[in-house]
Amino acid sequence: MGTVLVTGSSGGLGSAATRAFMAAGFDVIGVDRTAPAANPGYRYFQADVTDEGAVQQALERVGPLKHVLAVAGGALANEKTAPDAAVISIDLLKQSLEQNLISAFVTLKATLPKLRLASGDRSITFVSSTDALLSYGLPAYAAAKAGIIGLVHSMASPFGKEGIRINAVAPGDVPTERNAREWAHLPHWYEDLAAATALRRLCTPEELGDAFVSVATQLRGMTGQVIVVDAGLTVAAAGNTAVPQV
Repeated sequence: MGTVLVTGSSGGLGSAATRAFMAAGFDVIGVDRTAPAANPGYRYFQADVTDEGAVQQALERVGPLKHVLAVAGGALANEKTAPDAAVISIDLLKQSLEQNLISAFVTLKATLPKLRLASGDRSITFVSSTDALLSYGLPAYAAAKAGIIGLVHSMASPFGKEGIRINAVAPGDVPTERNAREWAHLPHWYEDLAAATALRRLCTPEELGDAFVSVATQLRGMTGQVIVVDAGLTVAAAGNTAVPQV
């Protein structure tokens, strides 16, 4: 089947993605600044994906890659608790861009030579967010995730000439362990968010893992696209003032 690289492989969505790719028969290489649980079942490199040199060094001995999934990132905890966008510092904005957008481009640069070593269908999948599409608040995070969409659009044609597809998945807010902890100051956050979706529930990490595998390996005629996986939040939220705000 080939080898898949997943950044952020130790987190809630990243670990679900690694399990989904392994279940589909792929060898997985994980990259994260946090070590995974013992015996994760895949090769692992510890590196901060905002550090270009560290990522390149980690991947020096990695061979051809069929697919790359860049999950690493997320909204900063101190942005989630900020009472007003006007109090968000420029440093916080830069940190969010670094963690979410720069890390994606670092991943792209480091893995592209490995994708070029492989043949046949290959893909890069980034993780954007419904925050880039809806009015939640979180301006620093939303701006960074909107940048992911621009990156996907800009590279679809150049990479397409080489047979490499590039797409993004935009999840809704998934109640992972980290997210639940960081939204604890708003006790009804996930209850209100679920009520605002078309399915009246939130997606699970496992559902996002399945979506990542589908976009990367099964939808072979698709490139330059953003696939929203949010239990219908974006469509149900049009004009809906019930969507919770930070």
